[in-house]
Amino acid sequence: MLKMKARYAKAKTRKERSALIDEAVAMTHYSRKYVIRLLNGSRRHRKHRGRKPSYSRDAHQLLIRIWRAEGYMCPLYLKSIIESAIRDYEELGHDVPPALADELTRMSASTMYRILRPHHIRRAPNKRSGNKASLAAQIPAGPGALEETGEPGILQVDTVALCGGDMRESFFWILHVTDAATQWGALAPCWNRGAEATTNALAHLLEQLPFPPKVIHVDRNAPEPKAKGHGNEFINHHLLAYLSTHLPNVRLTRSRPYRKNDNNRIEQKNGSVIRALFGDLRFSDHSQLPALTQLCDEWSLLNNHAIPCTCQLSKIRRTDVKGLAYRRIIDTPRTPWQRLNALLPQPPPPHLNAILLRRRCKKTLRRLFLTQHP
Repeated sequence: MLKMKARYAKAKTRKERSALIDEAVAMTHYSRKYVIRLLNGSRRHRKHRGRKPSYSRDAHQLLIRIWRAEGYMCPLYLKSIIESAIRDYEELGHDVPPALADELTRMSASTMYRILRPHHIRRAPNKRSGNKASLAAQIPAGPGALEETGEPGILQVDTVALCGGDMRESFFWILHVTDAATQWGALAPCWNRGAEATTNALAHLLEQLPFPPKVIHVDRNAPEPKAKGHGNEFINHHLLAYLSTHLPNVRLTRSRPYRKNDNNRIEQKNGSVIRALFGDLRFSDHSQLPALTQLCDEWSLLNNHAIPCTCQLSKIRRTDVKGLAYRRIIDTPRTPWQRLNALLPQPPPPHLNAILLRRRCKKTLRRLFLTQHP
């Protein structure tokens, strides 16, 4: 900086001084105003060393050993019990000098976190979420269309958040199941997408199907267990144990990461079925689980018996226009029950007033939302 200062003093034009300032900023990464003051001589540069460490290296190592002995506890919780943790550690036969014990008790939770943060890379043993990658490797991945045979029972599953645009805290998700051949669908609320809650919701839906399931194709948009994507809720021991015990003949497949068209049947229904009822509302009261379950059952009944839908029969690439375009041929609109009845004859359904059922569902939804948000 002294040499730069001498060159700056000898510069005669504004252009030369500006070039020297640019060079000094590029070398030191200081702000431009600070560099100008240094070159003008109005401020002397000194290196900011910072304060000395408040806690010794031995205190750091002792904290790490106690943290591991306490089962990799959160630093915020460890701070609240640090005195009893030190006593427990001494009862195991370890010698803790009073000076080190005093340092640990004076540490704040933030300091503990900074010390322990580099060691969080080593995951705590026996973590249930650590084996999701090996579980996912046991489930075949590919497009769901490869499993379609034109017969009922080829299911696709997905979840939709009832978060109201805010993913913080706890809230309900809607577990959605649809059949590829008949477009038969079913909904069920799921609290936080936990392994047990997801398995219970899926079991509730499978028991209501008018045909036996053959293949369950789940979504998986995140390649890593820690990634914030959908599909990881289906990769757990609870679901695999339920299928192997109650539905041993059902095959479980999954989508490939970041291939939303692998689960195209269910993705097309999320907006027209779930968002058509719930919109972007948020439901975060766990006591509403029975009422939401009944609401989802009634809405599924309405969609399966009273709302027609179409299916694509073929897709042909168009050559008479520029760019990428297709000519799609769809079939006659029919309800999922009519499609199912054409493949598997069903007894006639009871009389259903679709208008009254829709109004009842909307009224129930409004009552639940106002109860939660008076």
